[in-house]
Amino acid sequence: MSKILRLSVLGAGTVGGGVLTLLRENADLLQAQTGKRFEVRHVLVRDLQKPRAAVPDPKRLTADPQRAICDPRVDVVLELMGGLEPARTLIRDALQAGKHVITANKLVMAVSGDELIRLAHRQGVRLLYEASVAGSLPILNALQGSLAGNRITRVVGIVNSTTNFILREMERAVESDEPAETAYDAALHKAQENGYAEADPSSDVEGYDAQYKTAILARLAFLQYVPLESIYREGITHLSGRDLLWAKRLNMGLKLLSISERLPDGRLCARVHPTLIPRECPLYVVRGAFSGVWLQGNGFQEMSLHGFGAGARATASAVIGDLIEIARHPKPLKIEDPSLRTGETAPIESLTMRYFLRLVAPDEDALRALREPLQLLGAEFQPSEPLAQGVEQVALTPPLNEGEFQTRIARLRTEATVQVIRLL
Repeated sequence: MSKILRLSVLGAGTVGGGVLTLLRENADLLQAQTGKRFEVRHVLVRDLQKPRAAVPDPKRLTADPQRAICDPRVDVVLELMGGLEPARTLIRDALQAGKHVITANKLVMAVSGDELIRLAHRQGVRLLYEASVAGSLPILNALQGSLAGNRITRVVGIVNSTTNFILREMERAVESDEPAETAYDAALHKAQENGYAEADPSSDVEGYDAQYKTAILARLAFLQYVPLESIYREGITHLSGRDLLWAKRLNMGLKLLSISERLPDGRLCARVHPTLIPRECPLYVVRGAFSGVWLQGNGFQEMSLHGFGAGARATASAVIGDLIEIARHPKPLKIEDPSLRTGETAPIESLTMRYFLRLVAPDEDALRALREPLQLLGAEFQPSEPLAQGVEQVALTPPLNEGEFQTRIARLRTEATVQVIRLL
């Protein structure tokens, strides 16, 4: 490879613009780190007439993806468009054309990563995707590099910074005695105002974004292919400010967590759901639009990373890191990626966990009827409180099997409002 590394950037939106800006701002640093000068030859966009501050030379703009991908002088293609298509097809075309590819696309890598990784291996090029998980955190490179000699037993992460921001804003609202009933809507609106949430926030708040990232993270941590459909997913849209208030009272935090762990029987269980965590958990301090990952393994014992997880520069930082890796080590390993091995996964129903239940009934008599089956399960109750819509009471259970527990409380859901949140 020459002293010049020539690039095609697919997409000049939030992430693409951030990458182009960092390439320009840090040009001397990148050359010092790699001995190479990075040259952007093409920037693929939909609208050639739209002003783009990150692309000072309009001659670099193109609306023709094949021009950006098939130029024989291009060494690396950076796919920063997002979405499944046409991004997946363009990544595939670039790999088939013998180009190294860097992508920030968690959806593509979660759905079709196995196919694309194998294609890159056959073509003798590199496919890197650090920016697809947890923004600026170098977690994927750590798993494949400095931590690769460890048997990972558990990975717990806040991998969606948007929901972390929303939950923190809900917590602030109830601490300020704002109405609990409007806490979620107000927090979501603020996230959208700050650019952390899209106009349609469903990918974040329904847990899809975290599910995609969990598939990637679990595969690399446990060296096992993890089908997206095997990952349990639950978002935060059903949470109330009352849940955040009770978390504070119980000396806990409430986070949307990605959890992957190897069970004693050898199966891998990966899931995404709101979780109450104790204040001593390393992830408790991860606030606002930050991401964090807590790892446990047989060598390092445990380790946590956290950093800014949202916005152009955080993601661009990870993309630039992958670019430096390719500049330094353009030749891939000759062995097949070990993370594509097949293995058995376990459904969430096979797990044993503790639960937080928040019961709301019309009156004390109705609440007493709800308590009885929970008392048989060994639940501990907090004092009941009057609400405008009735009476509320919170219970914490001992460890229970998920499948059996959900069956037992199914009847309670038909008789009253029952909120269930799992405990870490």
